[in-house]
Amino acid sequence: MILRDLFLRIRALVAPHRVERELDEELAFHIERETQKHVTAGLSPVDARTRALARFGPVPLAADRCRDARGTGFVDGLVRDILYAFRTFRRAPLAALTIVATVALGLGLVAVVFTVYSMFFLRVDAVRSPGELFAVELERWAGADADEDGPFTRPDYDAMRRETSVFTDALAMLPMNVTRIGGRPTVATLVTGNFFHVLGVQAALGRPLLPEDDEPGAGRPVIVLSDAGWRKLFRGDRAVIGRRMVVNGAPYEIVGVMPDGFRGLGVTPPDYWAPLALAEQFRDDAAGRADEIAVEVIGRLKPGLSPEAAAAALSVWASGRAEFKTPVGRPIQVSLTPRQGTLSSDGFALVFSPLFFAFGLILTIGCANVANLLLARGVSRQREIGIRLSLGASRRRLIRQLLTESLLLSLVAAACGLVIARLFLEGVLYATITTLPPEMAQFVNLFNLAAPAPDWRMLVFVAAGAVVSTVLFGLAPALQATRLDLVPAMHGDVMRNVHPRRARHALIAVQVGASALLLICAAIFLRGAVAAATKDPGVRTSDTLRVSIDTETWRAAVLKTLRAHPLVAVVAASSRGSTRGVVETSLGEGGAETPSRVPVDQMAVSSEYFNVLGLDLVSGRGFTPTERTAEAGVVIVSESIARRLWTNGSGVAQVVRLEAPPSASPGGPSLPSRTLTVIGIVRDPGSGSSSPGTVGGVYLPTGPESPGTYLYLRVRGNPEQARLALLEEGLKGLDPGFGIMTLRAGAGMQTYMLQLAFWLTVVLGGLALVLTVSGLFSVLSYLVEQQAKEIGVRMALGATTRNVAGLVLSQSIRPVGIGLAAGGGLAAAVAIVLMATPAASEIGDLDVLDPVAYAASALVIATACLIAVSVPTLRAARIDPIATLRND
Repeated sequence: MILRDLFLRIRALVAPHRVERELDEELAFHIERETQKHVTAGLSPVDARTRALARFGPVPLAADRCRDARGTGFVDGLVRDILYAFRTFRRAPLAALTIVATVALGLGLVAVVFTVYSMFFLRVDAVRSPGELFAVELERWAGADADEDGPFTRPDYDAMRRETSVFTDALAMLPMNVTRIGGRPTVATLVTGNFFHVLGVQAALGRPLLPEDDEPGAGRPVIVLSDAGWRKLFRGDRAVIGRRMVVNGAPYEIVGVMPDGFRGLGVTPPDYWAPLALAEQFRDDAAGRADEIAVEVIGRLKPGLSPEAAAAALSVWASGRAEFKTPVGRPIQVSLTPRQGTLSSDGFALVFSPLFFAFGLILTIGCANVANLLLARGVSRQREIGIRLSLGASRRRLIRQLLTESLLLSLVAAACGLVIARLFLEGVLYATITTLPPEMAQFVNLFNLAAPAPDWRMLVFVAAGAVVSTVLFGLAPALQATRLDLVPAMHGDVMRNVHPRRARHALIAVQVGASALLLICAAIFLRGAVAAATKDPGVRTSDTLRVSIDTETWRAAVLKTLRAHPLVAVVAASSRGSTRGVVETSLGEGGAETPSRVPVDQMAVSSEYFNVLGLDLVSGRGFTPTERTAEAGVVIVSESIARRLWTNGSGVAQVVRLEAPPSASPGGPSLPSRTLTVIGIVRDPGSGSSSPGTVGGVYLPTGPESPGTYLYLRVRGNPEQARLALLEEGLKGLDPGFGIMTLRAGAGMQTYMLQLAFWLTVVLGGLALVLTVSGLFSVLSYLVEQQAKEIGVRMALGATTRNVAGLVLSQSIRPVGIGLAAGGGLAAAVAIVLMATPAASEIGDLDVLDPVAYAASALVIATACLIAVSVPTLRAARIDPIATLRND
């Protein structure tokens, strides 16, 4: 019975004309049968039909009851609403196109942020049962700081896989290894031999890596290409299997190509995968021990076992493992986090919340703009709505009709928004890559970045956005338009009875406030970029290069070539980045009344480091060429630390104790505390050079020959691009995996990021301002046209041009002022809250309370709004009262 009813309802919707014809035939049959009964009883045909109709009742009413019994009344009414909406759009095509374009712009920009968010956080990799994959994260001990969390090493992974049973299997991987193939930079991910088996992925060509390819100490020189790497390096040549290629100077055999769509549990796929056992050929550890290189461990959880129970079992195992050394009484903790080829959501609030908010403001402004336009159009439709209400249509029915019109426009805008999102993503990606500094562009080009194609998540999101937009801009005008007195509305006297002034003013204020917020952000970023570009970096950048050596076996040859190169004046070295530690003085030394402990950043530098980077010694001496290791027992400290440790600021010849942090790998030995003699005080390199929470830097001795160090070169003359190219070519023949960068370019990267933020916010702010100004102009123009009769009467009664201008301006100046105050106040409140959070240390050169930025943004918005209202104001002042009253 249910299936039959469903079939009949579907039939009524698919073939309505046939069903209506059958209904007419059935009703006619019943009337004819009743008529025949009366004819048989002796009545004339005319009297018989009259009595049959009287007995049957009104035929249209019976037909409506039959239609109601079908259960398709709502759909029929919706179809009529849609058809009526299209007729309305044909009568006002310009208004419909304006609404579609405005909403499409807002939905498209919000869809851009959602696309990026989906790519990083929602789009699960194409593997078997991704919900069973969990990353194993090891904390050094319970209650340790985040910086003291220790990663797994290859021996730790092998032991866990051998000694525990919480996973059906587990893999280890080492992503982001920059290599060179034929002089072209590429990205490799080193994985264990069971990587593809655990993920349940088969090769599209050839075979994947196997466990026998990854025997520790006996790894095979084989690689598996990703689909992106296969197309980038070999242009999709299917005969690539078995071919050999040189990676970092060593030959490797290509044994397979993975299918398209497989990213290897990364946001973007690497160019190829290689056995983890060959890590020494891809990434040399600074201490020369490949078994201390940190790896990421991912396991496939056993069915029926909860992540909490598995983490507890792994914590017990780790606490009993002798290689994991912790302070007495502090147990090791192991945590499991889902690992499905997406990023962790921890950074979502920091990165994507501001983006969603900024792009969402454009949608909000657009909806407010459209709502204002619909409020104004509702005034011109009062006669139409009044007639429909007088004919018996309910207010609820008319609201549904108006919302249907809004929903249709939103759905068309959603389709256009998808196109806008795609074009915007491709345009931003192209513009970003083409305007990057060369050194940064070389790094970004390593990733196989492309604008992601829309998927079902995007379609659902945009469709939901269309529905929400309909409510935002369509509900209030629909409620306002149907709230009227019938008699005046039917006579066309609409302005006297309908005054949606408060709603209109509130919408204008929202638009102006959102525009102010975005433009203030743009001005702050602009001034921050200017400040960063003009600020002294604190180190010598005009003739300094930095060289990174990725293959340590080439270091000696590279150094020999550099020292003999005619362009190179001095060669220095430093560790790759700094580590955190604590410096402690003894009681009463150097003027200290009490022992002092300060957190510091520690680096290892060579004797020529301060000379190359232009860091002057304030007192004492630098390292000698013979002081090349920490065992020399000497240290150089920065001015800020000297002032903090010693009241007289001079700590030369004083003895300090340097407490190093725990070893970077849980299984490695922790570095002991050292007692060192201060031999010099050096100038601080500049603001922003220290890590948050530290006072300054301490420098230990090293040498350019030490593995894992950067080389710094002072070159003769100006390091122009031609000379840099010659120098680069000279090194390529020795180390195909090296990288070279000018310090000036490195210092400009921060400026570039601020410039990127500025251009993003200025584009959004400009769009917001254009929408606000255009909306203000169209609404005022529409209202002036609707109020032409009222203005004509006022002018006929003696109102001056100044009075008319004041009437029109009063409908915009007040909400614009309120919006400016609200937008500026909200920006200042957010800035004050930001300054009170730990994130304040990451602001850098930005002055989030810059009065110039606030004043300039307010001036731009006020000027634009004044221009927008001037045209409707002049038009109102030129209205001819006699002609207007004659027309009415």
